[in-house]
Amino acid sequence: MQRTGRVFACFVGILLIAASWLAFATLALPVLADANETKTNSVSGPLDGMTFTGALGPHGKPKDVEDTFVFANGTFVSKECEQRCKYPARPYFIRKLGNKTEFVSETQCPYKDAKIIWRGTIQGDTIEGISTWTIRRWYWTVENKFEFSGKLVKQSTPVKSSD
Repeated sequence: MQRTGRVFACFVGILLIAASWLAFATLALPVLADANETKTNSVSGPLDGMTFTGALGPHGKPKDVEDTFVFANGTFVSKECEQRCKYPARPYFIRKLGNKTEFVSETQCPYKDAKIIWRGTIQGDTIEGISTWTIRRWYWTVENKFEFSGKLVKQSTPVKSSD
């Protein structure tokens, strides 16, 4: 009888610890998300103000989906992916190679375990590259590559944040 009581007491203790951890984690998440949003919105990047119109399509096939690629506030977004699937604008990173600028950006779908990694090159008034779309399922992972290209339609001086 005493052993059953001790086992029950241990179980209740573990349950209380788990419940308090879960409550703390739930309360902390909105604060972390707000901090990240504030940080992202106040950043500017070297490509900010550039907007390209073009198209994308499966790797090796015609690019038949019209798209607009926008760099703003230190982020990159494909307007087509944002409209169709709610992929948000995300930070981009660059590397200068002579007269070319390479960039990479990764965006996560807000309601699926799917992401797109954008890798591209800007040279003069053109953009081109490959995006890799990956969706994970519990029993498999699907990965598709898409080519994209476009021409510069708008270039404005980025507005510096007053923060």
